[in-house]
Amino acid sequence: MVVDSQFHDSVVGAIARHSRTLGQFPRLRDRALYIYGRILRRVSWPLPGRHSAVQVRLRDQPDPFHLRLSSTDWLVLEEIFQHEEYTFVRDVIKDAGLIVDLGANVGYSLRYWQTLFPNAQILAMEPEPNNFLMCARNVGSAGLAKQVTLLQAAAGARRELLRLVDGGEGEWAYRTEGGASQRGCAVDVLPLGEVLAQHVKGRKIDLLKCDIEGAEKDLFAHCAPWIEMVNAIVVELHPPYTLAELRSALAQSGAHFEVTVQINRKLCPLVLLQRQKSSSER
Repeated sequence: MVVDSQFHDSVVGAIARHSRTLGQFPRLRDRALYIYGRILRRVSWPLPGRHSAVQVRLRDQPDPFHLRLSSTDWLVLEEIFQHEEYTFVRDVIKDAGLIVDLGANVGYSLRYWQTLFPNAQILAMEPEPNNFLMCARNVGSAGLAKQVTLLQAAAGARRELLRLVDGGEGEWAYRTEGGASQRGCAVDVLPLGEVLAQHVKGRKIDLLKCDIEGAEKDLFAHCAPWIEMVNAIVVELHPPYTLAELRSALAQSGAHFEVTVQINRKLCPLVLLQRQKSSSER
């Protein structure tokens, strides 16, 4: 009986979640695509359109979104625009003129920043080739080409060539792998300090968003050359890397940040840190 009750609650909860998501699509066509895309994620049958790219519209969003029908793009769109994964940024940061987005995926986070900070300039990095192409489409469909600089590369501490492999969770969880690995595809890793010097030299970064599937450990371990440019950081911490390790790395770099928001609702905590002002800046 307990098992039956738990199963019932699980089914009811899933139906409620999908109903809320369907309500975000004003057009019947887009609701049908959502349902079909979720079916494709669950079955391996040779159904038509599995690898197609489609456009959908969301309520209260004037421009269409591009996504791949059978991919995790649906889940990312849902997280960012329905669950508003980054809503705390809106509550804490009132204005941003320059945003750096590391791990831009297919560009939904860039579109979200634009809704919060319409005039912000954005520098975005995404290493996976197919994700990058979708990201460029989503930037273009919103007319953001002049505001967004896209780089197809991974951000790191040093210049190197690594392999990009599927972390086992689909298109939203690619990670870099070194050594003698021959899996995945080769990607350029660019030192973040050099990237910032080339594209935003001398400017303060109002928000640095970092979701790079575990590579944040090495990135922040060598952040001293550029961290003083950053006013706020939103980072997704991928175990075994911890917030304590991040704070230690920032302190060793000479930077002083305080944790403003910490969200632990997922396996990977999401944290917002803000730079503490020196006495001369107060």
